[in-house]
Amino acid sequence: MGLDVFITLVYLKALLDEHCRIVAAEPPAMQHAPNCQNHEGCAEDWRAVWWNGMGRLLLDARNPQPFDDVFKCFKSLEFGRVADDCKNVMFM
Repeated sequence: MGLDVFITLVYLKALLDEHCRIVAAEPPAMQHAPNCQNHEGCAEDWRAVWWNGMGRLLLDARNPQPFDDVFKCFKSLEFGRVADDCKNVMFM
């Protein structure tokens, strides 16, 4: 591997690490199902579960995992006041 390839690889790794931190810290905007009864509580718990679930799993340096594995684990977590229909909308 030449120096140019190595430098490009280092920059790419830095960009991917930054993107991973952004994904961990910024949950997708909550999209509620039409029958959602508690928009505020649903959105609040979505943000909390995202940070405490996805965020922790993605940023866990002692147990690094690919995004797909982290997402599977995240989907199995308890979502508090997030309605099941809202959760299904978010996972589409």
